[in-house]
Amino acid sequence: MEKDFVKAIKYTAKILDAWLPYKIQYDQIPGLSIGITHHGKLVYQKGFGYADVESKIPVTSETCFRIASISKTFTAVAIMQLVEQRKINLNDRIEKYLPWFKVQTKKANSRNITIRQLLSHTSGVFRDSDTPHWEDDNFPDLEVLKKSISDKTLVFKNLTRFKYSAFGFALLGEIIKQVSGISYDKYVIKHIIKKLGMTRTTPDFTKEMEQSLAKGYSRPIPGIQREVFPHSETRAYAASTGFISNISDLAMYLAALSPKRKETNVLISKKSEKEMLKEHWVTGEEGKSYGLGFMLYKVEKRKIIGHMGLFAGFNARISLDVTNDIGVIVLSNTNSSPSGAINTGILQTIYTLVDEKNKYSEGKKISNQEGYEGTYRSRWEDTIVVGVDANLIAFDPETNSPLRDSVLLKPKGKDTFVMETKSNFDSSGELITFIFEENVKKAKRLISASTPSECLER
Repeated sequence: MEKDFVKAIKYTAKILDAWLPYKIQYDQIPGLSIGITHHGKLVYQKGFGYADVESKIPVTSETCFRIASISKTFTAVAIMQLVEQRKINLNDRIEKYLPWFKVQTKKANSRNITIRQLLSHTSGVFRDSDTPHWEDDNFPDLEVLKKSISDKTLVFKNLTRFKYSAFGFALLGEIIKQVSGISYDKYVIKHIIKKLGMTRTTPDFTKEMEQSLAKGYSRPIPGIQREVFPHSETRAYAASTGFISNISDLAMYLAALSPKRKETNVLISKKSEKEMLKEHWVTGEEGKSYGLGFMLYKVEKRKIIGHMGLFAGFNARISLDVTNDIGVIVLSNTNSSPSGAINTGILQTIYTLVDEKNKYSEGKKISNQEGYEGTYRSRWEDTIVVGVDANLIAFDPETNSPLRDSVLLKPKGKDTFVMETKSNFDSSGELITFIFEENVKKAKRLISASTPSECLER
């Protein structure tokens, strides 16, 4: 099985290299950075598109991005560290550390809210306080945070439902400050970032980070030129959404979180990790639940932990298969990017190559396989053709999951293949033929059933 995953990741990397240069164009993503880890090692890292579109500065694996709500996972780790130090207890009430946090309504009382409830989004507090910081980039400091507390703060009684709250994690940042005796930023830098050797990660925006941080672009809006958002400090919200990082640093972070690591976890104990990564509440979205600072869900029946992050101009997702120790990191510099779907699509591709390995390895390896590979265009669609083991696959670059939506091409004769599709509305069982010019090893066009497509990469 281990060899199967190594092989699957190898072919997934090949698919990504063919897919993502076109995918970012179709989805109008300025830049994208991808990382795959296996057993704690970064086995794939690549950037696509631009960190700065205007200056044509390309994204590399070292380009930094805002990772937004992925910050919550760092805050959860910091809280668990303080629990291990016996400085706090998960069931402690918030008022013990933040006596200024006092609200009482007919249906709820802040006195009943605990640290555990803030971590699991079951406290019932509002999502984002009462300031328009997501629109004007003016995030609240502690004093403004305190002023936002009113009878609107408690939306639901605690422990009655899952209610995602960035404000709740801002409170956790203040608790870390009160208990540790140093600022939130200093605490996580000392006890997480420096401990792992993460040299390109900060808990909030600083001028020093500006040169390595990608520009953040707005979503495409009809008739309006795409906006570049200003970089901003998140102040009291750093514990919830402030972090900046890149592929190589996040790979180290995922390695430190993996329950499969044999060495002693450098951040928290296995016991704390187990508590943090177990299900505490169902989110209400199909198949998803929440632990303490982490999302929990499944992809192709494998248990995944991770988190998404959405910031003005940025969209990110980290995920970790806790059984097979496979991590996927997707970072992008527009808030309209389908980073989460791409992340899941990468995992689905790896798992499909493992679960259906015989399907792709069956038969004799195709001679001149690379001659058929490329991107082909017709009036109706673009088609990417990639060699996977002994066969070829074809898929639409607009897909979020290449193998799930692919057509398998099985050799039938010279330069001719039978199409095996999952949809009965496609041309399943019909032929696809590649046309070559004399003495040229790269196909000029393909004819799918009766429709011709021209190769774009000759």
